[in-house]
Amino acid sequence: MKKDLNRKTRGINHYLHFKSDYEKKSDRLFNSLPLFYRIMYLDQPNPWVNEINRFDFIRLATLSAKFNVYQPIKIANFEYKRITPNSKKDILEIKLDEFFNSNILKYKKEEFTVQEFIMTLGYNGGIHMIPDNNVDKVNLLYETLFLEQPDFCFDITMSISKVLLNIYDELHSLTVGDNNGHSPNINYQAKIVDQGKMLDGIFFERAYMQFPIRAKRNKGIRFCIEIKLSESHTKNFILSYGHRKNDNLRISIWQQKTKLISKVSTANSKKTIVVDIKDKIDNFFLLEITCYPNGKVVCAIDETLKATEELQTEINIIDGKVILGSNLNGDEFGTFFEKCLVTQSIDKNDNTRNLGVYGLRKMNIMTQNLPYNIIKRKI
Repeated sequence: MKKDLNRKTRGINHYLHFKSDYEKKSDRLFNSLPLFYRIMYLDQPNPWVNEINRFDFIRLATLSAKFNVYQPIKIANFEYKRITPNSKKDILEIKLDEFFNSNILKYKKEEFTVQEFIMTLGYNGGIHMIPDNNVDKVNLLYETLFLEQPDFCFDITMSISKVLLNIYDELHSLTVGDNNGHSPNINYQAKIVDQGKMLDGIFFERAYMQFPIRAKRNKGIRFCIEIKLSESHTKNFILSYGHRKNDNLRISIWQQKTKLISKVSTANSKKTIVVDIKDKIDNFFLLEITCYPNGKVVCAIDETLKATEELQTEINIIDGKVILGSNLNGDEFGTFFEKCLVTQSIDKNDNTRNLGVYGLRKMNIMTQNLPYNIIKRKI
């Protein structure tokens, strides 16, 4: 077998070994969990971490709704919090960093976080992960719980591993070419059915769906989305595109009352287009926002050009995500119905190419030549 010391390949192999140990319920999980944590969160920079985070997807830990309450059952004088949900109704979803910093164990007046549990596994096991501080606390956890209740510690290790694998299985699929929309977080999923009745579109309300966008030099980007809006007096987010750590290209689309607002920004230029949609309220319509490589920005409604602007810079598609239903952080939302989202690149010759086609019906979107000033603009 050919030897491979590529850091990215080895990172993927660590992840696959970690997953295998979990699936086999192997004792090796005591080592593979802290090793995976070290690779993903402590050893920076890391090319595989950069690869798996390249689309900036929001990552939420799926936990039991009882996670914030210590369980009354005491083991080796410890109290603990349940991590794994018992059912689809027993769900709490929090940001992954918040999960790592959450307390999960209590011994008398001393509390221990998820991160401290993982660090203790690494510090006192086959992977020597020296804690940043408070070694006495780590040793206390090791001596009073790890040595006394290894089976219980293995159950917690399995639960933490399940949280991470639920997230990283999705991210790993993106690195091998998956372009599908992702909405794995139960509490943030849009509705297709309500009270047993099929809706006439996907209903977004405090919900989002994420799509990967891969970088393409000298290419602009085009979004076509079929939506239905009601009049809103608050900022009603529809779609965002970009990467929170890269300001070279960001696009935001939202509604305010009967106005539809589209903002396109680069590192040194920005433009905002406002169009009136009063006659479209409570009806489905097709919205297009296209950013050409030369900086032209176009807005069209129902395949008819409505406005153009020009950025004082060229545009290149960057690695990032399209998030439908919220801002890039996933903490400001919109309320609307949606039937399809088409994402395309557009080159310097005004030719489009599909990056992702998503809809409630089967769609065959053809490439086309689409100059910025053409009035009729078919999807």
